[in-house]
Amino acid sequence: MKIPYVNFYKQYLNEEKKLVNVFKKIVKKGEFVTSQDEVLKFENNLKKNLNTKYALALNSGTDALTLALFAIGIKRGDEVITPSNSFIASTAVIIHLGAKPVFIDVKNDQNIDENLIESKITSKTKAIMPVHLTGRVCSMDKICKIARKYRLAVIEDCAQSIMSKYNKKFAGTFGNVGCFSTHPLKNLNALGDGGFLITNNKKIYDRVYRLRNHGMASRDNVKEFGF
Repeated sequence: MKIPYVNFYKQYLNEEKKLVNVFKKIVKKGEFVTSQDEVLKFENNLKKNLNTKYALALNSGTDALTLALFAIGIKRGDEVITPSNSFIASTAVIIHLGAKPVFIDVKNDQNIDENLIESKITSKTKAIMPVHLTGRVCSMDKICKIARKYRLAVIEDCAQSIMSKYNKKFAGTFGNVGCFSTHPLKNLNALGDGGFLITNNKKIYDRVYRLRNHGMASRDNVKEFGF
């Protein structure tokens, strides 16, 4: 007997009635690209449950990382410290912005070894991007202390750690931005790919809000080139 690791069909049957009602509501409105009511409901629930000021729904966890790094000003030639053990997206987003990933080895729990970070910081280092793997949150108290010392941004890759806690705080709420995935294999999953980011910084929120929709400040006003 073959037993699937994740049974999407069974999950759908459990949620079918609720999902179909949402689909009908969206289709009737003709909001096929973005349903403002449903997106806002989702973002408000995220803010409430993760205890953060701002939340933005996005196309993927990869987009969340890309926009977070872009919004804090990561550019060509900058260095971003990140663990050597992660899904390829964590490194790819750094490369796509023209920056350089600086790899730090991991501990037995597969999370970044915070004791090795300082030795890799240079004048080009602009951010630390820890990755919380398998629901285990990195040692964020020590990482944030290092970041404050060297005036570095902290972008948390929380793709595998939604609702995980460290010292009674949720993953994603320690640094400047927390980035999440709702890929079908995640524990909060979508019918297709998806993601979101959270932050307590209004400046970052406002910029990513524009960037996720081609940099539009309004329908006829593009403030910067977005995504």
